[in-house]
Amino acid sequence: MGRRQSGKTLTPFLLFCVILSLISVQTHGSKTLPEPSCFIAHDTIVQQGIQHIRIQQKAHTTSSDHLVDLEKWYNLHPLITYASLIGTSITIRFVDGSYTVLINPDLLQPPCQGDLIRRSVHERYAGSRNTTAVILNPAEHMYGHYQCQRIIATLLRKDYSFEYRANQAVDLDYIRNNLSADIIYMNTHAGYFDIDGDQQADAVVIATGELWTNDTEEQYGFDYQHQFIVKGLVGNQAFIAFTPLFIEYYYTDGAFPDSLVFMATCYALFDTSMAEAFLHAGASVYMGWSQNTVFWINSRTSVDAFALLSYGLTVQQVCRLIRSGGFYNWLFHSKLIYQGNGDHRIP
Repeated sequence: MGRRQSGKTLTPFLLFCVILSLISVQTHGSKTLPEPSCFIAHDTIVQQGIQHIRIQQKAHTTSSDHLVDLEKWYNLHPLITYASLIGTSITIRFVDGSYTVLINPDLLQPPCQGDLIRRSVHERYAGSRNTTAVILNPAEHMYGHYQCQRIIATLLRKDYSFEYRANQAVDLDYIRNNLSADIIYMNTHAGYFDIDGDQQADAVVIATGELWTNDTEEQYGFDYQHQFIVKGLVGNQAFIAFTPLFIEYYYTDGAFPDSLVFMATCYALFDTSMAEAFLHAGASVYMGWSQNTVFWINSRTSVDAFALLSYGLTVQQVCRLIRSGGFYNWLFHSKLIYQGNGDHRIP
């Protein structure tokens, strides 16, 4: 009698152990999801990976090898769902659902210390003609304003009315409300956003001059939740970057009156995602680099492009004349190209 009772007692206990072991097998090897309230130091994790690659990198390896190694390091981290390298951008999705896009990270040199962001710059120029332009330079604190001042001089000779903004003055609210002009020129950083981790670029993302802070997700909750914006990391500084969905939502058909849009960034036209957003809202043509670019070639060719346009050349003719613009862009297989109306001329 006692043995039968003992057997009955033991059977449920063994069944419980089997179920527990099955649960353990299913969860073994998967990344443990944190509690919803768990704090993740996103920037710290990102910088730890970069620092690890800087320490481990060898002289004979290339920058592309370093980026591959960095992608692997992130994919092994327990708090990262996936890391996806496309070109020179790495999309990181953390287990809490948040994203960070590393835009062309520099793994050869440590990032500069201190406050990299200079004062906001906002200038207006009035012309007598009914032609307008916005010249945006979020990266002035890194690359200066030489090219923008030369472009401004060219447009002044054409009697344009326009606005120049630099650094933090190119914030999200400005991008949301003030891009309707005949010419839109923007000199900044850009990269790729892989939303689902399939190693395919879903959208070009373009950095504003506004810093990403601990309050950004709450301040711009609607834009963040709908993936209109994403955190873009340049060096050790995080900026708000906008996606094509941002343009599609805030600028309806006709918002850009046959505009010329020139995005002087890396990868602005590796795919047509950002171009189509502007074209669908009325822009005539969208110009940009097909691959990576270096800032001095980007600056010089921007000045040359507007000079040629001011002489009456079409966008197609300008792109054919400039092509790669210099040796380093040629090495990157990068060309100045366009989407839309190649016969567009500036008035």
